[in-house]
Amino acid sequence: MGCNQEKDTSKRKNRNQETSDNKESQEKINPPEPAKEISNNPEQKEKEEIKEVKDDLPKPNTESLENNDNEEKKEKKEKIEIVEQIQDSNNNDILRNAQSPPSIRNSQNENPENDKEKENEREKEKEKEKEKEIIVSSTNEKPAEETEHLAENENLHQSQIRKEFVEARVLYGHSEKVTAIIQLNSGKLVTGGYDNKIRVWDIYDISKNNEDKIIDEEGRVFVLLEFEDGKILSGTSKNRINLWDLNSDSTECDYSFEGHELWVNCLVKIDNKRFASASNDAKIKIWDYYNHNCLMELSGHTDCILSLIKLQNGKFCSGSADTSIKIWDTVKKECIQTLKGHEKWVKCVFELDNGIIVSGSDDNSIKLWKPNEDDKYELLYTINEHTHSVRTFCQIDRIHFASGSFDNTIKIWQFHTWKCVQTLRGHNSNIIGIINLRMNGKLAIASCSNDKSIRIWEKDICIDQN
Repeated sequence: MGCNQEKDTSKRKNRNQETSDNKESQEKINPPEPAKEISNNPEQKEKEEIKEVKDDLPKPNTESLENNDNEEKKEKKEKIEIVEQIQDSNNNDILRNAQSPPSIRNSQNENPENDKEKENEREKEKEKEKEKEIIVSSTNEKPAEETEHLAENENLHQSQIRKEFVEARVLYGHSEKVTAIIQLNSGKLVTGGYDNKIRVWDIYDISKNNEDKIIDEEGRVFVLLEFEDGKILSGTSKNRINLWDLNSDSTECDYSFEGHELWVNCLVKIDNKRFASASNDAKIKIWDYYNHNCLMELSGHTDCILSLIKLQNGKFCSGSADTSIKIWDTVKKECIQTLKGHEKWVKCVFELDNGIIVSGSDDNSIKLWKPNEDDKYELLYTINEHTHSVRTFCQIDRIHFASGSFDNTIKIWQFHTWKCVQTLRGHNSNIIGIINLRMNGKLAIASCSNDKSIRIWEKDICIDQN
């Protein structure tokens, strides 16, 4: 009886155990949803509580980590860009910004108040830079007087001159060839010609038709020279040198210097007391302007002297129909060098500001002669672009000179390259003389010709603001 009871009891336990095992296996296969069913198993309950605690714990902020990575990458990129800007630019503003970019300041945890102070300082520096730019731009606007001074002394850079020479006006009055031209200290123009006339032109007062005064000469006028304000000397076909006072109402000659045997072609001022002359008689004479006597005579050429200049070193240079160029020392009273190279008459000689002598000839060439260490002149270069005799020269500015020719053209040449940069056409006959004119705010040259006209050529002075 007892055994049967134990067996029954054992059977019930086994059935309960099997039921429990089946239930657990079923739960493992299909776990119950926590919200719908609550397990009575203590172990399962404990597991569920642990899971809930884990779920309540704060999750790691992956987004902030990604943002930090992005900020670091961005900061590195900014630093690289700043370095490239510094290498590629000389701008002072970029350099100042590169020294303390915002991203670097933030990474160093600087005080925001210090940042504001630095920002204010940078703003002040920028304002100062703007003020400087305004001052510089305002100084580039030259007053009229200063512009005139620049035009006269021609200290402008080549890049500042933009326009070419153009014919501005033509003066008519002479009835024959115009063979002499000068500009007085007063700015007036004086010309002489084969019509035995000396004409004074006021080139600034158009209302007077430009002609200011007319003087009757005794012969053809070949050369003019202003010795002192308003007093001029003229060399004529009558073998004399005449003195005229343009300040006087009189049109009579004040004095005549006599001594040459043939036409007087050249006049050069030496100083405030003396002047030199040269003639077809192949002689050079030195005169005392006030005492009216001849102080010295130089001989050496074998034919007409057609051109004479005083050099910067105090010597004289002459060009002759004997095809030679001679250098004269008035202290030694002799020729110290003879330059040969032209094949025909040397019609003109001229000294550029850099000490180079330029010569023109009936062989149509221009030759450049450069002094060496021993002050001896050597042939530097030959230009062959004119198609007829080269008759006259003038220097326009510090980098250009002009030549006038019997091919009826004026050519503008550039120093060092010796290239023609412009050819002026307007005269319809031989060009005899060209001079550099002083004009307000402009570069200008004047030319005279066998076509009986005087032409004024002008070029605007453009100051480069870039």
